[in-house]
Amino acid sequence: MLLGNLIRRNAKLFPDKTAIIFENKKITYHELGERTGRLCNGLKAMGIKKRDRVGLIQHPCPQFIELYIAIPRTGAVLVPLNCRLTGKELVYIVNDAALKMIILGREFIDVIKSIKPDLKTVTSYFCMGKTPSGMKDYEKLILDFPPEFSAIGVHDDDVAIQMYTSGTTGRPKGAMLTHKNLMSNYIGRIVDLKLDKEEIFLSATPYYHVAAEYALVTLFVGGLLIIHSKFDPGRFLSDIEAEKVTYTLAVPSMINFLLQYMEKHPGNYDFSTVKTFLYGASSMPVALLRKAMKAFKCNFIQSYGLTEASPGVTYLRPEDHILDGPEEKVKRLASCGKEVFNVEVRVINEKGAVVRPYEVGEIIVRGDNVMKGYWKLPLETAKTIKNGWLHTGDLAMVDEEGYIFIIDRKNDMIISGGENIYPREVEEILYEHPSVLDAAVIGIPDQDWGESVKAFVVLKDGEKVSEAGIIDFCKKNLASYKKPKSVEFIHELPRNPTGKVLKKELKNKVNRSSSRV
Repeated sequence: MLLGNLIRRNAKLFPDKTAIIFENKKITYHELGERTGRLCNGLKAMGIKKRDRVGLIQHPCPQFIELYIAIPRTGAVLVPLNCRLTGKELVYIVNDAALKMIILGREFIDVIKSIKPDLKTVTSYFCMGKTPSGMKDYEKLILDFPPEFSAIGVHDDDVAIQMYTSGTTGRPKGAMLTHKNLMSNYIGRIVDLKLDKEEIFLSATPYYHVAAEYALVTLFVGGLLIIHSKFDPGRFLSDIEAEKVTYTLAVPSMINFLLQYMEKHPGNYDFSTVKTFLYGASSMPVALLRKAMKAFKCNFIQSYGLTEASPGVTYLRPEDHILDGPEEKVKRLASCGKEVFNVEVRVINEKGAVVRPYEVGEIIVRGDNVMKGYWKLPLETAKTIKNGWLHTGDLAMVDEEGYIFIIDRKNDMIISGGENIYPREVEEILYEHPSVLDAAVIGIPDQDWGESVKAFVVLKDGEKVSEAGIIDFCKKNLASYKKPKSVEFIHELPRNPTGKVLKKELKNKVNRSSSRV
């Protein structure tokens, strides 16, 4: 099954049904189907061939969706570009992917113009909106061509999307995701979430990473997709009520902002139509999750995954989100749940054996969702995919009932005086402090212990607490060797687009400070 086929089907089944709402404009399935067909023909006419890479840099919008469908349908490969990257970072990805074409929003004209001399393979640029000299009008790719298009010679094992990893531990790598990878994941989402054509999905996360899957899945089942180009807590909450949203997705930092907004703007918020609130992309402190569940009063589902798995790996399902009851059930709030539909998950030790309950090991994943490999990196691919199993680098343990508890990234584990310390465990305690808004923990060099724990803390507005106060709080709730040895108060934690804390930036910050001493 190919990525673009279901939109064609829906355009025939319910042509007049609204597919997308964006900034008060409605787009029907017929219109979406016609535009994607014209776009396929336009791309072909511009010389785009099978396996050519086409870059896209733009905030969420209907054009992003039509390109997500059309580019792979022609046999070419879509390479979404992170809107938050610097020119230097974009140059690396554009050249690494050997992009033939770049399609961009007006907001990105200046940055793309500034790096054009350094882009080795790009032959054409198409701009949405008013087009500057040296670039072509994106609408010309659509309006000048017929809507009928047949995908000839495109197969489900062809690469559809090349997603660059966030580079939290090094240079970004291009994860090659095939039509089969993506469709396997989408079908799993539809089955697990029991989605149908009555769904109304509010989308406010960026589309340049795999969170775009839920937007596509909504359209594949014939639902309604409401797109916010940027996250605004007030508008997000307002649209839930106004558009009768049935499900939505947010990363933990977004949920934190929503709760803060409701505290500052108390009112009678109506979330009665929301059946499911999905969250994921980074660890959710249990204290924050409890607040969110009480505020929204709907089903919550935690999604754990990674780019290389297209991204679905596990769900913590609604029935496992228990606030009160037996301890063995309440503790599951700290779990990422069990595997999603059609995916196998194991936790193994260093010898490759499945771990015993509560023994720490690495999560590995197998299924049709596992990427084809890393672009032009055969050795990295071989290290990551072994005998069909994707090695995630995430450390976890499993309880007696098969619930998986992520401990930390392998590379983030701190070893102090021979003892293993998992940053997430310390971070969970920091989030329980009444003055703490956000927190991250890293290991730093220590002459006596090898490594020691350093905490970076963001305080809530108007709150004051000392370094000693934070350390004492941790000491009361953790074994002494796990408590932070130092605390640095900062205004904001560096995060990647999916909400994950960029711990290498925090480590670089420490290294720069040390080098000046």
